Amino acid sequence: MNNVIEQIASINSTLNGYVWGVPMLCLILGTGIFITLRSKFFQVTHFGEALNSTISSIFKKSSDKKGNQKNALTQFQALTTALASTIGTGNIAGVATAIVVGGPGSIFWMWVCAIFGMGTHFAEIILGLYYRKKDTDGSYKGGPMYYLENGFKKEYHLPVIGKILAILFSLFTFIASFGIGNMSQINSISDALHTNFGVSAMYVGIVIAVISALVIFGGIKRIGQVAERIVPFMSLFYIVIGLVIVILNAKNIPLVFSSIIGGALDTKAIAGGALGTVIMRAMTYGFKRGAFSNEAGLGSSVMAHASSSEQEPVKQGMWGIFEIFFDTIIVCTFTALIVLSSNLHAPSLYTALNNLTTEETIVCIDDSLKDTDGNVMLVDDNFYHMPIKLDSKNNAPLVGSIFDFTPDTKLPNIYPVHNSPNGKKYLPAIAYGKSYMIEMLPENTTDDNDYFFGNVLKIKGIPSGEIDQNGNPILSGIHVEKVNGVSLVTMAVSNKLSHIAGKILAIAVTLFAFTTVLGWSYYGSNSANYLFGKFGTFIYKVAFIFFIIVGATMKLDLVWDISDTLNGLMAVPNLLGVLLLSPIVFKIIKNYYDRKKNKGIKPMITAYVGNEIYDEKSNTKKAIVNKKTTVKNNKKKSKKK
Repeated sequence: MNNVIEQIASINSTLNGYVWGVPMLCLILGTGIFITLRSKFFQVTHFGEALNSTISSIFKKSSDKKGNQKNALTQFQALTTALASTIGTGNIAGVATAIVVGGPGSIFWMWVCAIFGMGTHFAEIILGLYYRKKDTDGSYKGGPMYYLENGFKKEYHLPVIGKILAILFSLFTFIASFGIGNMSQINSISDALHTNFGVSAMYVGIVIAVISALVIFGGIKRIGQVAERIVPFMSLFYIVIGLVIVILNAKNIPLVFSSIIGGALDTKAIAGGALGTVIMRAMTYGFKRGAFSNEAGLGSSVMAHASSSEQEPVKQGMWGIFEIFFDTIIVCTFTALIVLSSNLHAPSLYTALNNLTTEETIVCIDDSLKDTDGNVMLVDDNFYHMPIKLDSKNNAPLVGSIFDFTPDTKLPNIYPVHNSPNGKKYLPAIAYGKSYMIEMLPENTTDDNDYFFGNVLKIKGIPSGEIDQNGNPILSGIHVEKVNGVSLVTMAVSNKLSHIAGKILAIAVTLFAFTTVLGWSYYGSNSANYLFGKFGTFIYKVAFIFFIIVGATMKLDLVWDISDTLNGLMAVPNLLGVLLLSPIVFKIIKNYYDRKKNKGIKPMITAYVGNEIYDEKSNTKKAIVNKKTTVKNNKKKSKKK
């Protein structure tokens, strides 16, 4: 059984490398560039109009605050439901990881990806509204599956290909929702609340499952009502945290932007490799973070926007422009500023090794860049590699004694390197008065993947289970861990807000992850409805609630990894649809602005005529009655004529 699981994991890992690799990033970015050029940089030239007609409009009396159609979302509810799924733990952990692995320059390329992503998202939302269907309860159902099926049938007379692509997209979304949109998010909540507040995982799972059930079974309207209350609050909460840290670290902000711009255009090599490896790594991880965070091109949040009561596709598309701007340019940037502007007072790795204990210690790899207060930056534009040779669990054995080795004086090094009789190099360590040696990672075996931009590590001694004559533990090894993700952001915040930092970030993670669950529950149920009809939707919701409890109490890494792969595969049929149906997008945009000049022009707001707009999968008796009534009324009108 274990061999089967390992084979599945290996296959998924290989596939994931392609799905989220350079080809996919080129497809996502390339689509954004194409839409941007063909629309004459619409998201840039009309950005002011987009802000005025979206976020600014909610403060105007004429705004659609209550919605003008039963069971349809207001424009703001559609936006917050979309943001509920896009603003998640990735805005915290993902950005921090991109910085550590790709360097400060990755943030610049994340911004570039977001700018082109606005164009892609604008286009896919226009298609989402134009090809959406109406349910018998007055709600709308739309998304890539609808414009793939109906767009290919109407525009290219390829109903079979359109249907296959629609089914694939729905299937990928359906399965991915249980992992990336459910269990992984719930597990983040469980870990955060247990670590910082001592709440048991089972209790967290049950409570969130009950709350989620009350919202999810209320349908998209209730999800929208909850999202419009939580999303603005949680976003403001996190932005305030960011502002506080930025203000307290104000003197470092010029350096932050210098490192972002410099890192993005730095053509130097990593570890003596080819010139330009730094900029390539920054571009890769910046584009990845931008694509993962705002989901432009994946087609997921189109389903939320298609549920809006707004009739004009272009107007709702402008909400999509704001969505990408807010998610990436605002929220993700605040995470970057928190991490890049923060420093801390930490001993060097060598100093810590000379006083090694079983307690966890924060150390810096290189303390030569200390400021006047003795602090080092958490991340800078220098790259480092792990000096210690670690196994797969990030452990290294402690061996021998310093008296068995000779100091290495030939090569300059920031560590007191010692040579062993077998030719390997070691670092000395002292724990509870006893000396040890730790094998170093040979420099000639390192490659680009061994280097990173974070300057802080966590280390602690591993007890062997034995004690010395003084009652102190005898160590068998050392555990070394790179500080990354939420831990790095928590460290940055705690440097200014002390012990409450963990609790503050735990609240932020809980809110971000919970709203992601709500948003993805709708995407999954919408896909279930497309694949299996209304009864399948009910079964899906029951299963989704059950897996919330599973996600809180178990770590199913393989399930998460597979769902991550499927999440990426969603982009393939969706972007194919966006590219091939882009002529319709540009016609709709032109029609919208032409009608502002000449009101006599027929509007392009739906692809359907008459009863075509009704969703066939909702063909209950009520729908049939509605259609028959419409037909009768049309006959009466024709007789009168």
